[in-house]
Amino acid sequence: MPQIPASRMEQTQDDILDAAVERFSYYGVSKTTLSDIASDVDMSTANLYRYFKNKEDILVACCRRCLNDRINCLEQVVADTTLKADEKLGVFFHEILKYTYDQFETNSGINELVNIIAEKHKQVVHDKNKAEQALIKRILEQGITEHLFNIADLEKSTIAVHTSLHLFQLPLSMSIHDLETLKNMANMTTDLLLNGLYTKNSS
Repeated sequence: MPQIPASRMEQTQDDILDAAVERFSYYGVSKTTLSDIASDVDMSTANLYRYFKNKEDILVACCRRCLNDRINCLEQVVADTTLKADEKLGVFFHEILKYTYDQFETNSGINELVNIIAEKHKQVVHDKNKAEQALIKRILEQGITEHLFNIADLEKSTIAVHTSLHLFQLPLSMSIHDLETLKNMANMTTDLLLNGLYTKNSS
């Protein structure tokens, strides 16, 4: 069988992932079959195996692509030179909340997807956490440089801030609280964190 050119391989994989996201979002993971996805991109199920090993391989690729998009959005927040570190931390929290809420609103199968990834593909979660922590660390380092934050242990502070984000990353939270309540909770959380991070008299 002839080898697929790299550019065509990448484009076809993207098309497959686009179709899979649509299916997973509407029908859920368990009710979506490889033949459904193959049909959506006008190929045979046998041909689909040239691009992905199985449905879970597609699921993981969908999640990684989605999380990479989110990290890119958060990277833009961290790279914004017009924001001081304390402002940046607040925007960072709200960007994560907005992303999670939008996903919950448009993807009825997101809880199933999250549960599968958390249970069977923990490395995806670890990679996501590592990327987020790296961005948070940059915000804290900026705060130190600006003499806004007094941080004795940068690594521990990074983990503490990241842990405080968890409520705003869980689809379940989006089903329990309305968006306005979640925004207020994000504000209260960042205010509390900043009070602990601020150098005396810097706030």
